Amino acid sequence: MQNRMIKYLLVILCVVISSVSQSAEALTPASLQLIWKHQFQFAGYYMAKHKGFYRDAGIELSIHEFESNEDPVELVLNGTRDFAVGRSTILSQRIKGADIVALLSAYQNSPLMLLTTKKSGIKTPADLLNKRIMMTPDAEKQVELLAMLRQSGVSPSDFTRQEHSFDINSLIRGETDAMASYISNEPFQMEQLGEEYNIIHPKDFGFHMYSDLLFTSKSLLQQNPALVESFRNATIMGWLYAFDHIEETAELIISDYNSQNRSKEALIFEGEQLARLAFDKKENFGSLSQEKLEVISQLYLLFNFIDPDYKIGNFIYHPKAESQLSLSISEHQFLATHPEFTLCGDPHWEPYSKLENGKYEGFFPDYMSLIGQRAGLQLKVLTHSTWAETVNAIKTAECDIIPGAMQTPDRAHFMGFSDAFISIPAVFAINSKTPDDISLNELLKQPIAIVAGSAFIEIIKSRYPDTTIIGVDSVDEGLRHLKENKVIALLDTPNSISSTISRTHLTNIKIIDQVRDNWDLSIAVNQKYHDTPLLSILDKAIASISQKERDTISDRWVKITFVHKTDYTLMWQILLGVILLLTFLAYRYRLIQVHNAQLKELARQDQLTGLNNRRAVIEALTESNAIATRYDRPISLIFFDLDDFKLINDRFGHFEGDIVLKTVALILEENCRQSDVYGRWGGEEFLIILPESNLCQAFQSAEKLRRALETQNFNPTIPDTITGSFGVAQLKPGESINSIIQRVDLALYQAKSAGKNCVFKDVSITPTASEKSSSAS
Repeated sequence: MQNRMIKYLLVILCVVISSVSQSAEALTPASLQLIWKHQFQFAGYYMAKHKGFYRDAGIELSIHEFESNEDPVELVLNGTRDFAVGRSTILSQRIKGADIVALLSAYQNSPLMLLTTKKSGIKTPADLLNKRIMMTPDAEKQVELLAMLRQSGVSPSDFTRQEHSFDINSLIRGETDAMASYISNEPFQMEQLGEEYNIIHPKDFGFHMYSDLLFTSKSLLQQNPALVESFRNATIMGWLYAFDHIEETAELIISDYNSQNRSKEALIFEGEQLARLAFDKKENFGSLSQEKLEVISQLYLLFNFIDPDYKIGNFIYHPKAESQLSLSISEHQFLATHPEFTLCGDPHWEPYSKLENGKYEGFFPDYMSLIGQRAGLQLKVLTHSTWAETVNAIKTAECDIIPGAMQTPDRAHFMGFSDAFISIPAVFAINSKTPDDISLNELLKQPIAIVAGSAFIEIIKSRYPDTTIIGVDSVDEGLRHLKENKVIALLDTPNSISSTISRTHLTNIKIIDQVRDNWDLSIAVNQKYHDTPLLSILDKAIASISQKERDTISDRWVKITFVHKTDYTLMWQILLGVILLLTFLAYRYRLIQVHNAQLKELARQDQLTGLNNRRAVIEALTESNAIATRYDRPISLIFFDLDDFKLINDRFGHFEGDIVLKTVALILEENCRQSDVYGRWGGEEFLIILPESNLCQAFQSAEKLRRALETQNFNPTIPDTITGSFGVAQLKPGESINSIIQRVDLALYQAKSAGKNCVFKDVSITPTASEKSSSAS
C-alpha cells in the first residue's frame, strides 16, 4: 500500500514537471535593459513579471540592471537586448539615424529637477545666475534644465557647472548651490535629514519632457510584431498595477530587486511622486504624441544637439489595437463584471437621434457605436415613444445610459454625466413675419414650445420664471404649434429644425439666435453607477474620438439641405398652378438661401460672445499660414485664458461669468487691429492671429491686451480684478498648424506656472537683432 502511494506521488510529480517544462517551452524569451539601478522607477516591469502579465502574454522576461557606460540604444540595435528603457534623448538618437521605435513613455514629465536648500534663498531659475550647479557631463540628457535656465536669462556661461558627487551632503554643506536631482529620490533624503529644500522643476516653467521611454528596434518590430504588441500591453498592465498597489510593489522591490538597499519608506515616497508624473491630462498611461516630440526636438535644436533639417520619422509605435482604450485595472474589472448596459435614446430628435424600424439612428447612435466598440461596452437598446419617457426610464433605472443629455441641477439627482462630447447652439424657430431683432425678453413674454423633458425647460424656467412653456413631444409638433400660432417660437437646435422643415416642407419659418446658449451634451448614466468607473471609461472613450471621426459622423447625418417634391397630381388637376408653383419654388429657393446662410453663420460663430468660434479661427489660421508661407511673411499667435475663471462662476454664477466673457470680446474688438483674426477657442480661452507680426511685435500686442484686461471694470457685482495669462509664438516656415498651436499653448502654460497675469514668449525661435530693436523701441 505504501509503495503504491509512493508510485502514485511520483507519477503526479512527473506530470507536474512535464507540464511546467512544456509551459516554459511555450513562452517566448525576451530581455529588457534598464537605464539605472533597480528602484521604483521601473516598478511596472517588475509587477508585470511577478503578477504573471508577461507569462499570460506568452513571454518569459529577463530584466537587466544598468552597468557603467552602457548605451541602451546600442544594446537594442545590436540584438543584445530586445527592449530597453531610455531617456528622452533617444529621440535625438532616432533623429541621427538610430532605427528604433518608441512603444510608450512611462512618465509624461521627467522627474529631473534642480534641488536647492531653503536657507540658500534660491527659488527660481533666475536666482542661479553666477551660481554653482552640480550636473552630469552629458548635457544632452539634461536639456530641460538648460532650457529652463536659458528662459530665465541664465545661459551655460552664466553658471559654474560642477562634477556631480551624487551625495546630497554636498548640497547641505554648501559645496554647491543647486544639484540636478530626481524629484522622487533626493527630496526624501532631505526630509530624512531634517533639511528644508526648494524644487525648481522644468515642468513648472513649461518644459514637459517625456522620460523612461520603452523602445525596441525596428527590425524586431518587423520580425515579430505580435511579441512587441503583447509586451507593450502586458507592460501597461504592470504599471497600472504598480501605481494602484504602491506598498505591495515596494515590498517586492525590497525582496527581489533592492540592489541599492532602499528602505520601504523611500520606495513608497518614490512611487507616490512618480505616479504624479505618469499619466497625461486624460489619465492615460504611456501616451506619446507627435506634437510633443516636435516641441522636445526644438529644445535639442536650440542647443545644437541636432541639425536644423532634422526629421523625426516614424518614431511612435501605433499598436494594432489602437482603437482600444488604455484602461486601469479597476476599469477592466468593472467591464468584466458588467457584460451589458441598457441604452435608451430620443425617438424624435432628427438628425441627432430618431427611431427607425425599432432601432435608433442618427448622430448620437453613431457616437455610441464608436464609444461602445472602443470601450468594450455591450449595449442593449430599449425604445420609447417620447423623450420624456426616455428621461423617466433612466430615472426609474429601466435604462443605464442615455446619449445626448444635458446636465442640470435637477437631473443630477438621478443621473451622472460624462464629459460633454458635443456642443450645439440653441436657437429659436419663429414665424417669418416676426421681427428678426425681437429681444429675448419680449419673446419670452409669450408662450414658447420646447420638447418635453428637455434640459432647456429647467434652464429657461430658472432664468425667466414667468415664461409660459408649452411642452411638445417632438420638433414636428413644436413647428405645427408655431404654424398654428399657439406659440411664438420653438426652442431647439438649428439642425433639428432644418431637418424637420426639410422633411415636412414647411414654409414661412426662420431661425434667430436670441438665446445665446448651447446644448452641451453628455452621456448620462443611471445614478446607481455613481461609485463605479463607468463614467471614467466613457470620458476616455469620448476623448479618444478624433476630429476626423467626428467630421465623418457629422457629414453622414447633419446635412442642411432641402428636398423638393413636386405634386404632379396637383399639376394635372390645376394647369394654371404651374405658374403658381414656379413662383412658390422661386420664393422657397430664396428662403432656403437665407436659411442656410443663417446656419452657416451659426456654425462659425461663438453663440455667447459673437466672436469667431474655434472652427472659424482654425480656418483663418490655415489660410493665413498659406499666405505667409507663399510670400515669406511673418505671422504670430497670441493664446490667452482668464485666470481662475472657475472661481468667478462658482462665486457669482454662470450668468455673471457670461457677462465677463462678453466683455472680453469687446476688449478684443477695441484693442486688436483690423487685420487680426481673433475668436473664442473654448471656455475662457481665446486665440488671436496676427499677420505681418514677428514674435516681439506680438509680445507687445499681448502685453497691451493684458493691461487692458487687468484695468477693465467688469460688472459691478464682480468686485475682483480679472486677469489673463498669455502665450505668444511665431509661425516657423513650413510649420503645421498643430505644431504652432502646441507651442503657443506651451507658452501659455509657462505664463500660468510663473504666477499668472503675465505674457510668455515661445523660446524655440530666437529673435533677430532687428526684432530685438523693434521690441526695445
